[in-house]
Amino acid sequence: MCFRPTAVELNKKCPECGRSCEPSLSACPDCGAALPAGPSAPGAPGAAAPGAPGAPGAPAAPGAPKPPAAPGKAPGQN
Repeated sequence: MCFRPTAVELNKKCPECGRSCEPSLSACPDCGAALPAGPSAPGAPGAAAPGAPGAPGAPAAPGAPKPPAAPGKAPGQN
């Protein structure tokens, strides 16, 4: 089963005056404030999930083997 909200608001909301503006606008026509670039609705395409973990990194490559110790010396002695 897929969960879909009953209504999705595609318009951008002005952070200054609260007016609902067309998604194509970059500034509010009423107060001139800059509008957010991305979608304002959580879960809308392009919206980042809050607190979502990033993808795990690749495992580290194994290191080169240690050279053998010199004859007559114990490992770790110089």
